[in-house]
Amino acid sequence: MIVCTDFYCTGFQYTIYKNSRLLRTNDFVCNQNTHNSFIINKLIQVRLTLAEYQHPVLVLIKRIGFSFLMALTRPAVMAKTQITPSPVAPKDNTRYQPASPFSNVSVFTGLSKEAEFPLLDVNFCGECMPLDQESVVTRWKHVFTLFKTHTGKIGGLRKRADNFFPVVDEILEKYDIPPDFRYIPLAESGLNPKAVSPKGAGGYWQLMPGTARDLGLKVGGKTDERFNTRKATEAACKYLRQLYKQFGSWSLVAAAYNVGPGYIKNQLRRQTNTNYYQMKLPRETQYYLYRVLLYKELLSRPDDYSTFLSPT
Repeated sequence: MIVCTDFYCTGFQYTIYKNSRLLRTNDFVCNQNTHNSFIINKLIQVRLTLAEYQHPVLVLIKRIGFSFLMALTRPAVMAKTQITPSPVAPKDNTRYQPASPFSNVSVFTGLSKEAEFPLLDVNFCGECMPLDQESVVTRWKHVFTLFKTHTGKIGGLRKRADNFFPVVDEILEKYDIPPDFRYIPLAESGLNPKAVSPKGAGGYWQLMPGTARDLGLKVGGKTDERFNTRKATEAACKYLRQLYKQFGSWSLVAAAYNVGPGYIKNQLRRQTNTNYYQMKLPRETQYYLYRVLLYKELLSRPDDYSTFLSPT
């Protein structure tokens, strides 16, 4: 039996080329750069009949035995194939983290510091917003943050308000309603006189058909006085007066205008907190007064919030 190593043998039927990568025989082709186990497995396939070639080396191989010869030749084969040991597996109590290709790269994030939100004294009909409460500050800032994408609409909104407020302010004063309620239609309809909600509320004040009829408006057929600015405002002021008689708080009046007086009554019976800012209310109602005050602040003193609302 012949062992394939990197020496030049002559006089054998199975010629081994010293400077070639391939060791050719009549039976197989062995790549010298492959793994040593492949070479060793193939060694047993290289056979030479000792009867044909009584070379002294072959006789010695036969006598010593194949096992001893393998022990001698294995280091040489391993060195020639240049086997690289695999890395040791990490321990069970460690996490193997491959190196990131960006670990040595400096990346510019482009992050800029957000403008500080101004906490100014804010009130609705003389009832101050309690800015000493963290939850109140969080909601107040949240409505401004959401409005950032609509900042460009302030100009058009102000133009509509300039036409709307003179009519509304006169009627609010007639019914002794605080002037801050002029901002309710901005939160309700965006001062769109033809606005109709999915539930059927319509007009500047978003009155429901049944409520509007109860307040003396004609709703039905081709006539819908909810879209008449003066008549709808008269009806809304009557309704606000009714709500104030029930709750005695203008903040709760605004909440009841949004969610309905029945819901507010039930919550007042169940909860110990009777203040709008501390009551547990539906999410829309919970943010309703903040949205109303947002429009009040933006239209009355826009410069105080311009830095925060400006794009970064």
